[in-house]
Amino acid sequence: MNEEISVAASYRFARRISRRSGSNFYRSFWLLPRGKRQAMCSLYAFARITDDIGDCDEPTAIRGRWLEWWRQTIAINLINENQPSTIALPEGPIGEEPKWAARLHQQAREILPALRHASTQYQIPSRYLLEIIDGVLADQQKTRFDTYEQLEHYCYLVASAVGLACLHIWEFEEPLPYEAAVDCGLAFQLTNVLRDVVEDAKRGRIYLPRQHYEQHGLCEDDILTLRRDDRLRCLIQDEIERAKRLFDSGWRVWDSVHPDGRPMFSMMWRTYRRLLTRIEEDPTRIAIRRITLSQSDRIGIVSQHFWPPSFRRLPVPPIEVGQSPGQAEPKETTRP
Repeated sequence: MNEEISVAASYRFARRISRRSGSNFYRSFWLLPRGKRQAMCSLYAFARITDDIGDCDEPTAIRGRWLEWWRQTIAINLINENQPSTIALPEGPIGEEPKWAARLHQQAREILPALRHASTQYQIPSRYLLEIIDGVLADQQKTRFDTYEQLEHYCYLVASAVGLACLHIWEFEEPLPYEAAVDCGLAFQLTNVLRDVVEDAKRGRIYLPRQHYEQHGLCEDDILTLRRDDRLRCLIQDEIERAKRLFDSGWRVWDSVHPDGRPMFSMMWRTYRRLLTRIEEDPTRIAIRRITLSQSDRIGIVSQHFWPPSFRRLPVPPIEVGQSPGQAEPKETTRP
């Protein structure tokens, strides 16, 4: 159990966790060269374990203790520049489910060598990884947001911090447009919020800010039991326009991203932006079902990015950039 795991074996563990997820996000890793693909697997495995702790069936207090232990473990092993070769695990976590705790200890031993190697190789600031854990911790404590600023901070933790870590793996030219990178994560997460309104309500959660839905004459009960009326339509349309502006800003990262990372960045941006378009086609449809991309949408986006000639023909910036109210249509250019 306490035997040290090599970096190569650790990357294999991370790849196995990533592959088992079945996520489209994992499939996009194959757009990257091998070294960066491995690093992305280690980052994804870390995020997957973090989410699993937050989503497990244990009481909130126990989940919180495990997350605090996980945060302390990441800090101990990643912050110190003069790190020993061994993995250090603090005592704990304290809880009523020893099997779960033992599993978490084992997962830490399995993925930390790879995560530490990737963080060092690609200079990923450890604060981004700690902020990702902070986002899951926040989810244990907060189920309502009074203001957009509160939601924005939460979205930064669970999405923008992930994106900033990804950018270090993809590599970029300085100076990185930091605000644009943050906005890109906010755009992705706000799209998730709109897509998941019904599912979140079933879990007793409301991510839409109170200040926004009250402006449209809606109350908390209206969000928990959605009805397809004009008030909901206007609320969701306002959020869509806000997300569009964030997507426009987020695309500005493109010019700084290393060519290795551009296909994955483009695929993620265009996937989430297409999802926002599908929501916009009938904003009140979120009240009856979770909006997803059609199979033809997914196949189209994948084929555009995995076949190099098709990728080179994609418009830069995408045709959706500049479609927010009050913004001019962008001039389409081709990639050199």
